[in-house]
Amino acid sequence: MNETLFHLTFVLTFLSFTAIRAAYQRLAQKTQGNVEYREGKLHKGLRLALGIPFMAGVFAYMIWPSIASWSALALPVWARWTGVALSILSLPLIWWVQRSLGSNFSTTLHVRDEHTLITQGPYRWVRHPMYTVLFVQLVGVLLLTANGFIGGVPLLAFLFIVARRLQKEEATMSEKFGEQYRRYMQRTGRFLPRWKGISL
Repeated sequence: MNETLFHLTFVLTFLSFTAIRAAYQRLAQKTQGNVEYREGKLHKGLRLALGIPFMAGVFAYMIWPSIASWSALALPVWARWTGVALSILSLPLIWWVQRSLGSNFSTTLHVRDEHTLITQGPYRWVRHPMYTVLFVQLVGVLLLTANGFIGGVPLLAFLFIVARRLQKEEATMSEKFGEQYRRYMQRTGRFLPRWKGISL
């Protein structure tokens, strides 16, 4: 019974999370102007080449969960319920982040003429709350599905992408917004709010 509940929770929260991001991506695309900076086409093409087959596998898993039984993990029940909690928590968090970003949202690293520096909502305290929420959601997926392929692969890919992109992203924002962004960096944490001068 629990396994059916865990699988249904994964399907509903994953589709809801994806729908929220897709809705805001469409909103942003309607207001796109001239691009000042865009990440390399090779990087974007590689993500698509790897991402599309993986997503096909995820949707197949939603219909036939046994298709990924070869990568099942033996997780305790409390870990699975932690995955339920994290997956549900990620929904209001991603809505908050996306609503704060508005038309500034993009799934790729690029800067447009009309980009503004967002400092409201979670961006008041954290420079990259999107990455924080994605991490929460992906850890939730790993625990909820108890599956190394469905949960582990995207989590590892996400950590790799963030590690490669983060420094370039902050340098690009600093170039775009200058001293305003550098002051913003001093008063915010990267992934979590600053606490007693400590920033993560």
